[in-house]
Amino acid sequence: MDEEVNGRYEKLGFKPQKENVYNKFLPYGEELDEESTKLFADIKTNLIKSVLAREMRPGCALWTSRLNKYIKIYGMKFSKEDHIALIKLFYELVTIPDLEPTRINKCATTLVQLLKKKYLLTRDELQLEWRPLYDLCIRVMEKSKTDIGMYRYFATFENTIFNVIRAARVYFPASSTQEILDEFRPKLCPFNSSDISNTIQYLQLFLPYCVKPEEADISYKLWFDEFMTLWDVCHNACTWENHMMWIMSGLARFQMGYIDWEPYIPNMFVRFQRTLQLPVTFRQRQLGKQHKIDISTMAIWIVCALNNKSDTAFFNLEKLMQSLESYYYPANTGRWTPKLRELLRQLSYYFVQRIHCERYKTPSWEFNVPDHYKLSDENIDRFVNILKPCVEQAMFSRIGSQDTSLALQYLASLRPNIIIPMTLAKLYSSMYSLTEPHKLTSSMMGVIAVGRYMVQGSRNNFPEGPTHVVPLLMELLPGIDPNDIRKSYVTFNFIVQFVTMIPLINSSDACNYHELTEEEHTICEATAGFEDFVLQFFDRICMWVESSSLDFVRLEQMTNNNNVKNRSDSIMESAVGSVVGNVLNQCSPEIFKSALKKIYNFVTNKIMEVQISGKMLAVCCHCFARVNPKETLKLFVPYLCDTIEQLLNENPNIEKEEHIDDELLYNILILSEVVDGRSELINYMDRITNILDKILHVACLKASHLASRMLQVIMSSLTSIQPKEVRSSPTDYSTPVKDFLSIREWGKAQNVKDLKISWYVPEKREVNEVQKLLTKYLVPELDKLDGYSRGDITLTRQELTQTLSIIISILSCQPLLPMWEEPAVQLVESVLDPWAFNLTVSGSEIVQMPDGRNVRKVIVDTLHRVQNKLLEVNEGDTQSIQNIVNIYNIILFNKTRGQDFEFHWKTFHMAKKLLEDRLHQKKLHLRHFLIDRVMLQQEFRIESRNCSFTETHRQILLDLFELSVSRYSQVRIAAQNKLFAVVSYFPYSYSVLTEKIKEILQLDSEKHHEKFKGCLYILLGPKNAPIIARHDWEFIREMWPLIVKSMPSEKPSIVNLVSSITDAVHKYFPTIAIKLVIPESTLTAAYNLNKNYPVCDLTSFQHVIDKGEEYLEWKSEKKRLAYEETLESLLDAVEKGNLHWRYHSMTLSFLKDLVHFDIKYNSRIVKFFLEASINESISIRKTAMRVLVFIMIQNKPKFKKIQIDPYKFSKASPSDAIKPGIREDNKWLLYNSKNLPKTREEWEEPRFIHDQYTGYYAWPKKLEVYDSPSKQETATKRMDNLTDIERELYSFFTDESKVDKLIKYLSLEEKKGHDQFNAYRFLTFKNLFKIFEDRLLPIFIPRIVKLVQDKQESNQRCAAELISAIIRGSKHWEFEKVEKLWPTLIPILETAIVNMCSETQTDWALCITMGTESRDPNKYHWLLEFLLDDPLKDPTSFVACSRLHLLSIAISQQSWRNSEMGTRLINYFQPHLSHPFQNIREKISGCLTIIFSKDIVFPNGNLTNGPRIQDFFEKILSEFKTLYNVTLAKPNNVEQNILDDSVDCLNVVESEEERESMIRLFKIVAKFITTNMVRVNFSARPEFFEMLPLAALLQNTEVDEELNNIATNLLVVLAQTMTVKKYIPCAIGAIKKVSECPSWSARSLIAEFLPIFVFYNMATINAQREWVVMIQQIVLELLEDVQPEVRMGAAKVLSGLLHCQFIPEPTELLKNLKVKAKTKLKHKNETRNQKENATNGNNKIRFRHAGILGLCAFINSHPYDVPDFLPDIFEQLRPHLNDPQPIPATIRKTLGDFKRTHHDNWETHKLKFTEEELSLLSDLTVPPSYYV
Repeated sequence: MDEEVNGRYEKLGFKPQKENVYNKFLPYGEELDEESTKLFADIKTNLIKSVLAREMRPGCALWTSRLNKYIKIYGMKFSKEDHIALIKLFYELVTIPDLEPTRINKCATTLVQLLKKKYLLTRDELQLEWRPLYDLCIRVMEKSKTDIGMYRYFATFENTIFNVIRAARVYFPASSTQEILDEFRPKLCPFNSSDISNTIQYLQLFLPYCVKPEEADISYKLWFDEFMTLWDVCHNACTWENHMMWIMSGLARFQMGYIDWEPYIPNMFVRFQRTLQLPVTFRQRQLGKQHKIDISTMAIWIVCALNNKSDTAFFNLEKLMQSLESYYYPANTGRWTPKLRELLRQLSYYFVQRIHCERYKTPSWEFNVPDHYKLSDENIDRFVNILKPCVEQAMFSRIGSQDTSLALQYLASLRPNIIIPMTLAKLYSSMYSLTEPHKLTSSMMGVIAVGRYMVQGSRNNFPEGPTHVVPLLMELLPGIDPNDIRKSYVTFNFIVQFVTMIPLINSSDACNYHELTEEEHTICEATAGFEDFVLQFFDRICMWVESSSLDFVRLEQMTNNNNVKNRSDSIMESAVGSVVGNVLNQCSPEIFKSALKKIYNFVTNKIMEVQISGKMLAVCCHCFARVNPKETLKLFVPYLCDTIEQLLNENPNIEKEEHIDDELLYNILILSEVVDGRSELINYMDRITNILDKILHVACLKASHLASRMLQVIMSSLTSIQPKEVRSSPTDYSTPVKDFLSIREWGKAQNVKDLKISWYVPEKREVNEVQKLLTKYLVPELDKLDGYSRGDITLTRQELTQTLSIIISILSCQPLLPMWEEPAVQLVESVLDPWAFNLTVSGSEIVQMPDGRNVRKVIVDTLHRVQNKLLEVNEGDTQSIQNIVNIYNIILFNKTRGQDFEFHWKTFHMAKKLLEDRLHQKKLHLRHFLIDRVMLQQEFRIESRNCSFTETHRQILLDLFELSVSRYSQVRIAAQNKLFAVVSYFPYSYSVLTEKIKEILQLDSEKHHEKFKGCLYILLGPKNAPIIARHDWEFIREMWPLIVKSMPSEKPSIVNLVSSITDAVHKYFPTIAIKLVIPESTLTAAYNLNKNYPVCDLTSFQHVIDKGEEYLEWKSEKKRLAYEETLESLLDAVEKGNLHWRYHSMTLSFLKDLVHFDIKYNSRIVKFFLEASINESISIRKTAMRVLVFIMIQNKPKFKKIQIDPYKFSKASPSDAIKPGIREDNKWLLYNSKNLPKTREEWEEPRFIHDQYTGYYAWPKKLEVYDSPSKQETATKRMDNLTDIERELYSFFTDESKVDKLIKYLSLEEKKGHDQFNAYRFLTFKNLFKIFEDRLLPIFIPRIVKLVQDKQESNQRCAAELISAIIRGSKHWEFEKVEKLWPTLIPILETAIVNMCSETQTDWALCITMGTESRDPNKYHWLLEFLLDDPLKDPTSFVACSRLHLLSIAISQQSWRNSEMGTRLINYFQPHLSHPFQNIREKISGCLTIIFSKDIVFPNGNLTNGPRIQDFFEKILSEFKTLYNVTLAKPNNVEQNILDDSVDCLNVVESEEERESMIRLFKIVAKFITTNMVRVNFSARPEFFEMLPLAALLQNTEVDEELNNIATNLLVVLAQTMTVKKYIPCAIGAIKKVSECPSWSARSLIAEFLPIFVFYNMATINAQREWVVMIQQIVLELLEDVQPEVRMGAAKVLSGLLHCQFIPEPTELLKNLKVKAKTKLKHKNETRNQKENATNGNNKIRFRHAGILGLCAFINSHPYDVPDFLPDIFEQLRPHLNDPQPIPATIRKTLGDFKRTHHDNWETHKLKFTEEELSLLSDLTVPPSYYV
């Protein structure tokens, strides 16, 4: 290895970081060092120059793209010093403060590329600061700008930034952990989900996990316990759970073995179980809470927690997979299925990854697991066995088979001996089933997935694997069946995957020469069948070909044009080509010859139609020619040439005939595909050219088309560089067996270092032949075209098409056609010189015109003239024009011969993923994959070879533009596609089209409809980067006003295009920079890059560098002018241009999208949009309101902040310990009615904190608050000195008539039932009141009063928007203004509440939400006190509800600071807790949820000083006990009792009223618990479980539906939420109590409740053995219950627990149940009294029934398999069929279910039973009667 490195060092002058290994295998690989060195030097020089000259665009942007392409072609082929310097340069570039999103995106993508391979740079070699990236995040994602559309970027941008942070954080120093915690810790307040969610997301992005073990104390140990505590305390929080899980999985991954996960494992598994959203529900009711954790992070954590030391993680994983097993069964699909499949794949993927890192990976700095933590072989066995049952079930799933295949592949790489026998068994069992094709194809796909490990045999610990291969290939040949396409494709896939791994060589006599094992002996004997297999395979292919003939196709399918092939035919053709090619590649020469003979006989004895079956056959022949050209051409070409010549001679006038007989066409077709013979072709060239001469110009289209195809194949075959063979072994297959035992090569991976490829490269002889063909066929065609374009000759359409087809064919020799040499054109002004560079893609041989001119250039020039002539005389010849477009495509992008590079790249990677060895990696792929990858490298180089834009390119682009605005849509579409390709490939090339587009936009759109339409389409392309939205202010300045002023057309197509243009600008026009300053540090980074070898000489460039800052300022000023001119001309158009309404709204949309955070809209625009907001058109008003938001935000005052010390307001002193909650030092933040700011001095004190989180968890290092209101600068303090914009705003909003008009429009109803509170209007007025404070109140207040008094929905909504804006806008007003404001607002709010209706309740709720959001509660105490003032005083329940609703919103805004209000409210609600009205009870329970939501206690934190759940329950639990006893004592027929017994009547009624009151109290508390557990951070408390017995008792009421519903919901949340470990005993105690309840309906209910509760807390319960035993005991007691219904329910529970393998000792339990089932029913001589006898008899039946139910539970717990102990249970049940009921009914039902669930695999299952047991089963499962 070192020698190789030293060799590279000597050759290159540096040690490359990581080269792309595939370049050196190319035939010209030796020349590439020189090319790459020059290319990298250019890239480096120009990058440095563009940064130093401060030119971000085009310079830096272009050279960044070129660096990306360089990395894709050459890998990291630069020195470590350059690598580090590049990273630092791009890090600086990404974090330039004012950089625009598109540039950030570009630099960020490059930075990710450079940081991707972590092992190349250690943390000691590279350190990056975290803060610049955080500043970038804040700047870009600052919600106030981005959410409303002022800072615009595309959807993927945030992801790119996250990817950069993830890649860079590996290099954050460990010491930055403390800084990151200081920044984010203060924001961890759990009461505001969005804040804490964002904070934890940032922590997840920035915290460095990848630290050395010795750095633990200054990194993760600072936060690990604290975060786990936070998560445990807030165990029911779902918004941030996923981010927290990513933090933990990241830590687990990088610190594997250094963290003790033991205490946390059960909780983690409980979280995972609830995330999967399985259909385990109580009474089919979903919990209204969705917990989301990404499957990959779960899988990473689980795999990293597994270890050799402790069993806990393995045990819990096993239990989890056992509980999921039946959900993998194909019948049980639902929304959980994709998650479960992904879990299988991810678990196996990360496990394999871990084993790879522990055992096979080249040691590197970032992965070091301590030895004691590494997994042993037993651990691997155990893991594979845990996943195996699930994979086995998932194999047959109808969707997502790829996930399962990958899981199978990963597991098979670990333990082939466990996985492969299982997949083979599935395949063998489904092979002979005729009724289940899906099973067969699924099993085949399973075997394909494990194929690589199967054929490797003893090399991979599964020696018998290869023995199955040959028999399976033979057995599955009948799968090639034209009547079942899916099965055929899977069979093709199967054959391809296996055949590519095994040389098809007969080694049957190997035993004479080699020592063989028993398995090898079997395999060698089987190889004698290879020839047979190949011949039978070709029989099948021939049958397939015959059956696909067009002659068999129905007539109605043939009417489409000229029988053009449909998609399925094309797919079939490529599938047949692929499978035949792969089989032939692997054949030994003898087998190849037999196959060749077979196909030759078939071809020569048949005449096929040429469209489908003939073409398919020709494709097969093509495969033969490619694999062995010598033999194939020797056999085919003479015969075909003879036949064709004979048929041509028979008909001398053939040239003029339009229809030629099928035989001739068929033979030409076969010849056209067989000629792919590379150098072998030259021997037959004369005969072939002789035929070509005769048929290239025939009148018959089909024949001339085939002739062109033949020419194309010849040209391509002679000139393309390609491997001569793609076999699985490099050894020659004709080597005798004694020297080459091929079976030991089966499935052998090819080490990439030893790869040898034998290339076909065109030599002198072939190049001369190509030159001859070119002279012979191209020159006359070009002469003909020249004559045509001069007007000397005329050509018919057909002749022209033929000529162009011949040129297309000739161009197949493009590898030998160099690009024309011309100077590069400067498309956009730049300080750098234009750059020309072409990559090497072939040897030194080239082909030219006979006179030495460049072939491409000559063709382009000729076509330019032909196109002009065509458009002049015959524009309707669309076919010829499309051919011209096609030629341009080939000349520019070298796109010929079938599939394009992108498609090939994707298919290669898909195939690689399915066959790669993830366990060993290191590029140990199969040989044909490596060769394919080298070919991809060649294709990519060809794709990227042309790097410069010249005059000829400009000419082609303009020609394409001409065609893109043609009259014919077919031409337009074809030309536009290629035009977009050119514009995408050559940066800034769109600027060539500007003048042309401007011309067309000024034409009459009615007269020149097609041109105009084509032009609009061009502006809308290319996809995702439309020309109309280019980031170029000059272009926008010219283009946008023109579009707006263009002549309108009412044609639907134009109307749609105009609206598409508006949408495209809105969607794809991001914020583009106007001002830009490049920091000094960026320039330093560029200079540092220049210190490394090779150093660039900057002396001649120094004058540009010196003027860099000046240049940048000049460019910024130029952009600003262009921006302002664009706005001005758009405004001129809309004000003076008398625009059509559609164009008018488009202009407004453009003006809106031109908003910029650097430059304010000017006063003219402001005035325009103010007037537009009272326009009659609703769409104009809507756009105007959006723009007004921008205007207000641009002009709102900047409020000053000052730094304060939080400890000065309290007597507390700072402490290092973190104590979340209310403490001495943060009590001054709380709302306190005793010291509200009621004087100016108090109001002015800078102590008000508006956000919700500061102070709760910890104090920030620097606490900033707003300065006193009197010190803030606002417009009202300089009314005589307003800016132009402020003056416009003030004059508009003080003009009463305009305000009247505005409010009239704002209060109009738009769409009944769909109108909502409008946040944009709120933002507009909020900022308006911030600017002008109370100056505008005299105008607005009277109008608001009027709106509020009107009960109409839209008026109320408008009032709500305005009031919330005033409340929020008054944030910085001085005390006198606010004190005056509230006495005015409170009566208005009182009126609003009284007039509120159900439709506007949400609007007023939003009014309070928006008005008080992020405001210190002390600052709006007037509002709070108003809402707190006896909210239930109103006689009507609706008004009372409304008050409560608004109150609950007001106190929830700053919930932890409003604890005093909570206490006041609890005292206020105490007498109302059993309120008679349901709606008021619901509102009270909502308030309770908010009040108690902050009752969270951190283990080291303080108790809240607000109301506590425990105290609340202590007061009311006694009433519930009474209610429980009363309900139990009350007979069911209480109504009759009251009627009959007049004496106790009064007494009962009184207690009945009390009971009703208690039930209402229960309803309110149960409702509170239900909403509490769905909405807040914690779930079940012990107090909640106290309610369980009562809820179980009341749930069964039929009289009160509300009660039934509430009780059921309470049970749902208690069962389905996570219960914390310390509360589990309370829960089990409550369950135990219900199971002993006298009411049987309650006992029956708890049997339903119990399994759900256990399922969602399984890992926690499993952690304590005694809890498991207690639950088992409860179930067994219920199994013996007096009531049969309870027993049945308990049996269901038991079967579920057995199914999840929750019961610890099932065999012991089974033994006891068998004994119980044998309970004797009565003695022969019983003489006791009758009553006792009956009771005794019933008890015995009960015990026996319990035993039988238990046995049936064992049967039911295995719905899809038959374990060994099951048949014996059937034996046990047989004698009880004649027992008293309900025993026989139970047995029959169980057996019926058993037969139903085992039906699918009954053939396998029944082998486990004896004959008697089977007859018993068939007797018992008599089909049910369907008569009702």
